[in-house]
Amino acid sequence: MRHLTQRRPGRGPDRGLTLIEMVVALAIASMLMLVGMPYFGEYNANARLREAGNTVYTDALLAQSEAIKRNRTVRLTSNGSRVQVLDMRNPDSPATIRERTLAGGVSSTEVTVDFRGTGRPALDADGKLQSHTLDFSMSGVTCSGDIRCPGLRIDAGGGVRLCSNRLSCS
Repeated sequence: MRHLTQRRPGRGPDRGLTLIEMVVALAIASMLMLVGMPYFGEYNANARLREAGNTVYTDALLAQSEAIKRNRTVRLTSNGSRVQVLDMRNPDSPATIRERTLAGGVSSTEVTVDFRGTGRPALDADGKLQSHTLDFSMSGVTCSGDIRCPGLRIDAGGGVRLCSNRLSCS
């Protein structure tokens, strides 16, 4: 009887997995997944919070650069989950430059920052320079060492920075 494929001399036995080897591998993989599942929840929450922080950080830099480019006041507002960058040429009806909604149940503290044409925040009602703080949180999540809620800081001199954990940000 002739075989369609002939064995060549020096070639080892056919390779493959037996059913028992496959079942053992699946059992080990499922146990590893069960052990890692709690950490995946923390990772997911941290990723959503980081994404929201980076979103508002880029919007703050956009507002600052647009204020310099246009040489007039540009406003960054955040109220919960909605972030807007507005051109304040006409304060009665500001023009929207960008508007975003934070995803994944993430919200931020309410803040309004007016960037002047120099790129610095506008003076407050008393005529003083003021720093602004924007903190992020997520419903059902408590900020801790494991779940890091970011914080955005806008200094009176115009510096914008994103802290990875608002609890350790000064």
